[in-house]
Amino acid sequence: MKNLATLAIAALLPALSVAHYHFPHLILNTKVTGAHEYVRPSDNGYMPSWEDGAFLQNPDIRCNKGSMNHRKEPKTAKITAGKDIVGFQTNVQAHIQHPGPLTVYMSKAPGDVRDYDGSGDWFKVFQLGTTPKWNGTDQGWLSWNRYQFRFQLPAQIPAGQYLMRIEHMAVHQPYRNKEFFLQCAHVEVVSNYNGAAPSPTIKFPGGYQRSDPAIQLDSWANPKPSYAPMPGPKMWPNDNNFNVII
Repeated sequence: MKNLATLAIAALLPALSVAHYHFPHLILNTKVTGAHEYVRPSDNGYMPSWEDGAFLQNPDIRCNKGSMNHRKEPKTAKITAGKDIVGFQTNVQAHIQHPGPLTVYMSKAPGDVRDYDGSGDWFKVFQLGTTPKWNGTDQGWLSWNRYQFRFQLPAQIPAGQYLMRIEHMAVHQPYRNKEFFLQCAHVEVVSNYNGAAPSPTIKFPGGYQRSDPAIQLDSWANPKPSYAPMPGPKMWPNDNNFNVII
C-alpha cells in the first residue's frame, strides 16, 4: 500500500509542475542563472495569487506576496540596453499550461533596487499574447507549454537600477477570478540613452482594474473572440517585443 501511495504521488508531480509555477531564474543572454540569484523570492512559493476583488488593489501585485521581506537576498544583474538578451525561466522547467498573456514590466528604483518597493512608475517592455488569428484554443496562447521567455532589452532605457517584473495571468474559469503568477528581478541597466522617459506608465496597484477587457476575458467562454486583449499599457518604445519568441 505504501508503494502504491508513493507511485500515486509521483504520478501527480508532472501535473503539479504545470498547474503551478513561478519564475526564480533570470536569463542573461544564454545563461540561466541560479534560482533566486537575481530574483526576489516571495511568500507564495509556486502558488498563484487570486484576483478576488482585492488583489488588483494590493501592493502584493508589484512583486508577489511578501517579496519585500526578501529584498536583500538577490544580487543585482548588470545588463546593457540595446544589446543584451534577458528573460525568465520557470522552476524546474515547468511548462506553462494555463491560457493567458505574459508580460514584462520595468520600474526604476530611486536608489538601491534592494530597498525599492515598486511604488513608482512601471512601463512594459515585452509581452506575449495569442497567434494573430486566434481560434480561442489554449494552444493559441504563445506562452502555452513554454518555460523560458527571452527578449532583447530595448536601447531606449535610461541607465539605473530597476525592478524587472514578469507576470503570467491565467484567464480561464472561474470567470474574472484570474490567477496571477509573478516575480521581480533586480537589474542594473548600462545605457547611453538620454531621450524621453519611458511611457506610457502605470502604477501597481492601480494600473489594472477588474473592468479591464483583459481581466474580464474568459478564455474558455463561448463564443470565443477572434483576438485576446492584453493587460496594461502599450509597450515602450514600440511593438518590437510583441509576440516575439527568442
